[in-house]
Order: sequence, then C-alpha cells, then structure tokens
Amino acid sequence: MRWFLACLGLGAVLTGCASTQLNYNTADLASSLGSLQKRQIFYNLAQALDDPDFVPSQVTISIGTAQTANAVNPNLSIPLGSSFASAARLTDAGRNAGNQFTGTFTTAATGLGIQLVDSWNQSWTMVPANGANQLRRLRALYQYATGSFPHVEPGRESSEDEAEKYFLCEYPLQALAVPSSPPGNNIAYRLEGCPENGSGPRSRLMYADPNFTQGPNCVICVDDLKSKLPRLYVNPHLKYRFIHSGKDKTDDMVKVGEHGFTSFYVCASRKSDCRRVPQQEPFDGRKAFSDFVLFVYEAMAVPAGGSGSGKSSGGANFVYSVR
Repeated sequence: MRWFLACLGLGAVLTGCASTQLNYNTADLASSLGSLQKRQIFYNLAQALDDPDFVPSQVTISIGTAQTANAVNPNLSIPLGSSFASAARLTDAGRNAGNQFTGTFTTAATGLGIQLVDSWNQSWTMVPANGANQLRRLRALYQYATGSFPHVEPGRESSEDEAEKYFLCEYPLQALAVPSSPPGNNIAYRLEGCPENGSGPRSRLMYADPNFTQGPNCVICVDDLKSKLPRLYVNPHLKYRFIHSGKDKTDDMVKVGEHGFTSFYVCASRKSDCRRVPQQEPFDGRKAFSDFVLFVYEAMAVPAGGSGSGKSSGGANFVYSVR
C-alpha cells in the first residue's frame, strides 16, 4: 500500500512538471518566431549584395506546435508464497547403505521498479514561397532595400525616383484570375518605360487585386481605386538602399544583424549623418528595417480566393520539428 501511494504521489508531481514544461516550451517556441524570420531576411540580404539576380529562399511560419509528455510506469512484484525443493539420494556402501533426503524452502523477495518518461516536441509548419510572382516580388524587395538592381550602369548611383520607377516595373502586384473580359475584380494600370533584358524600354499593361494596394502594408499603393488611370507609388515607409554592409558603414549607423561574415547596418536616426542616395530625405533606419520585415510578409501573401475578399499565405506546408 505504501508503494502504491508513493507512485500515486510521484505521478501527481510529474503531472505538474508536465504542465510547467509545456508552458515553458510554448513560450520558447513563440519567442523564436521573430528570430526565424530575421535569419531568413539576413540570408536573402546577403544574397542580394553578392548576386543581385539571385532567387530568394523564404518561408511563412503558419502553425507552431509544442507537446510535452511525462509518465510514471511502476512495476511491483510480490511472491504468492514460499517455494519448496526436495532431493533424494540412495547409497549402497555396506553398513552405511541407506536413503538420504534433503529439502529447501526459499522465499522470493518483494520487488519494485519505476520507469520515468520525460519527452517533448516543438515543431513549426512552414509554407515556402514557390510561386514565380512571389519570388519576383521578394527579389525586387531585397534589391530595392540594398540598392542592388542589376541593370543600373556600373559606377552610377540611381536616384530615389529612378529606383522607384524600376521597382514598380519589377514588382508584380498580386492579382486575381483575369477573366476573358478584363480586368474583372482587378484594377488595371499601365507602366511606361520599363527596361527589358536585351531590348529597349516598353509599356506594360498590368492587373492587381485592390486589396494589396490599400492600407499601411501595401508595398505598391493606389489612392483612388475608381480612377480609370490609377496612380501607383511605392509605400513611403519602404526605403530605398537603407541597408548597408560593413564596407559602407559610418559612425552614425547601428548594426541590425548579420549572416555569415556579412553584417548589416542602418542609419541610427533621422538626425544622423548617414550616406543617402540623391533626393532622399533623412529617415530612421531601425524603423525602416522593422517596416521592411512586414513588407516581406506582404510580398509572400496571395489572394485568398476568386472573390478578392482577403489574403492568404498560399503554397503547400512542410513541418520542421525539434525533439
């Protein structure tokens, strides 16, 4: 009875331990979300500086799971009674002839075994960017943030207006399915003078889901959706060439992260004396980086359905698990 009560008490203690461990694992998993996203961003920023025509690697974290299991497996053995063993021996040796009998009583000892199990599992379900337009949007964002557009003349620095025009051409806005009589639920817009690889500039007719052109997170924004010729512009919070590597660092810059041997710096504040491109107004680089992380989320999103009622991350899931 004492052993049973002891096991019962130990099980109650471990139940409380499991709850505490689960709370800890859940908080630990949640706190790692921001660092996971930033590690991806720093990786892609490094790729953009090294090879502007790279294809980004980006995932959206959709679901996080934390599991904890504690168990007590007791094993109690009690003998039902004593055991008896007998042996007989017959001897024939003259006057010592006779029979000999021996008997042995043995009693098994009581045994108790306890097996303790403590296991935990943390996993993220991720949605990779695998659509061509998703990857084009991401590449344009990283090129814009680092000022690494590949078609700029060597040795010449683009102004902010030139960079915005090129970005508008390179960033394919999310669009709903285009019907036989366009634009359907999309808005239609035309871009002039977009550079081509191997030929001169030309005009492009484009379509966009209006949900992605409104609000504080629109990468490319439209003020008047009812206009026949909507005016598109880059979100003012998305700053051109605000990310700098170590070779461009000045004393008024602060480090925001690194990947491998490449460190990334931004202007510490609007009043700091930092290197800016022609026509660019002073800005807070740390806020620009925080907004840039949100713009990456926006570039990953796709229309939620044919009705144009919202957004979703899209793509197929895969699970990364730590045990």
